[in-house]
Amino acid sequence: MLRKKSILAIALTASAWALLCSLGETFAEESGPTSVENFALLDHEGKFHELDYYCRMPSAKGVVLFIQGNGCPLVQKRIPELKRLKEEYEAKGILFAMLNANIQDERAEIAAEAKEFGINMPILKDDAQLVAERLGVTRTAEAFLIDSKSKEVVYRGAIDDRMTYQKEKPEAGNLYLRDAIEALIAGEQIAVRTSDSPGCKVALPEKDQLITYADHVAPILKSRCVACHTQGGLGPFAMSSYKKVKGWSDMIAEVLMTRQMPPWHADPEYGKFANDCGISPEETRTLVSWVDAGCPKGEGEDILVGYNPPAPKWHLGEPQKVIALPEQVIEAEGVFDYRYVTLDNPFDGDVWLTATEIRPGNTRVVHHVIVTAVHPEVNRLEKWVTGYAPGTEGSLYPEGSAVMVPKGWKFKFQLHYTASGKHETDMTTLGLHYTTTPVEKEFKTKIVMTRDFKIPPGAYEYGTEKDFTVKSDTTVYALNPHMHYRGKRMSFEAEYPDGRKEVLLSVPNYNFNWQRTYHPATPVEIPSGTKIVVRNAWDNSDLNPHNPDPNREVGWGDQTFEEMFFATIGYIEKN
Repeated sequence: MLRKKSILAIALTASAWALLCSLGETFAEESGPTSVENFALLDHEGKFHELDYYCRMPSAKGVVLFIQGNGCPLVQKRIPELKRLKEEYEAKGILFAMLNANIQDERAEIAAEAKEFGINMPILKDDAQLVAERLGVTRTAEAFLIDSKSKEVVYRGAIDDRMTYQKEKPEAGNLYLRDAIEALIAGEQIAVRTSDSPGCKVALPEKDQLITYADHVAPILKSRCVACHTQGGLGPFAMSSYKKVKGWSDMIAEVLMTRQMPPWHADPEYGKFANDCGISPEETRTLVSWVDAGCPKGEGEDILVGYNPPAPKWHLGEPQKVIALPEQVIEAEGVFDYRYVTLDNPFDGDVWLTATEIRPGNTRVVHHVIVTAVHPEVNRLEKWVTGYAPGTEGSLYPEGSAVMVPKGWKFKFQLHYTASGKHETDMTTLGLHYTTTPVEKEFKTKIVMTRDFKIPPGAYEYGTEKDFTVKSDTTVYALNPHMHYRGKRMSFEAEYPDGRKEVLLSVPNYNFNWQRTYHPATPVEIPSGTKIVVRNAWDNSDLNPHNPDPNREVGWGDQTFEEMFFATIGYIEKN
């Protein structure tokens, strides 16, 4: 069933963000208003929020950010008044959210307290504590009011003066936050811009330790980043020395704060994955804090100088058979339609593929490749073989299993290219490991899709879902979400026969530029009778910077200016 949310409803879940329109450099009472650079966080429900997105909302006049912490009485007692303010002023363009920077509060615990107290606004989880640090937060129960146009913090302090430590008055004498909101809406001067705000202490990391490139930063970059950010790699620049890294340091901090890098989009709350290339909150904090401190070099050897990890020709070893595609020509600029190339099967009979690997000929322009086996005569009769997107290293199927390709079926390649700024060519190849002896277990790929949708023009969040019931006991090895430029999020949930529900994968910030397949670290056992539900949302508004045209209704189509609801699940049925 399709669902459309109103702009106001989106603002409710987005409250957090227009608010953040002005969190900024460390805010001290004596320093006056400050502004903030863009950043992104997940909330207590696993939804993705980015500052700049909500700052662009035309209805936003200001944002209230309230510092939340589980179990703090001074937070809990303020919730009713905060909800009254939200009810009164949200329709007038004031958005509301909370920020939790407590290292001791797990997201599930925050969600439980939100449910207990009926909190109806997003609680942003600041795992790395970087947003709190830049705000100068030291205690909970403090409110920040941000002018969403100027991006200034125009008020910081208590909601009112009704409460203090272990004392509270029947009625407040000063309505600090309410008065500030009224003045902001009216375009008037705010009389009181700061006030004392009682709350529970927030334990931020000590700053005594000097973070240096040599001791702390270079080892993280070597283990997390250099595989792509190397000469000739996928990254746009090489992290080859202190000088190079320092030169890109502000950009590194920006893409970390906005969760653009590393390109890993699975919500860490749900499952662990064997191919996880993400970064921990602690590592993020180290890198960003180093940039904020001015990039001190430290003493010792520069371990990135001369370190250029060679990319193996074939990640899975030399294949038994290589299929080469005809040379493709890619223009210097433009948006390109998918290309389709169909090649004859080089085998004389049935074959069982035990591993497959696509080797892009030109990583600057190859966005993704999908390979299917297609029946030579019956249209639409095809099966998934393998795929490539930046970061993938081939498909090695579980031991004792294989993808079976029948005799005479052809290989069909879907090729997607992006412009690099200069004329390019590409010769991509497919490497196959195989056996002609029948393999007992067939590795299969379930395609979950629907063409039955029409995304309205300007819709901030418009979603649908598709489900199917597993007919036999099954082991799941791979999950892959796919949409186009309007794709916003997608999740896979199992509803087991005993009534339990489990989120197998949630991608709250889908990015079309990275077509990830997620491999559970421990394959998931799915009993017969389980219903798998795939849910998504698209963003067809002008706030989506990737949207080709926010003024048109969008339906299913192969081209990137059209849309898809398409997901794959790699599995083996048990005998």
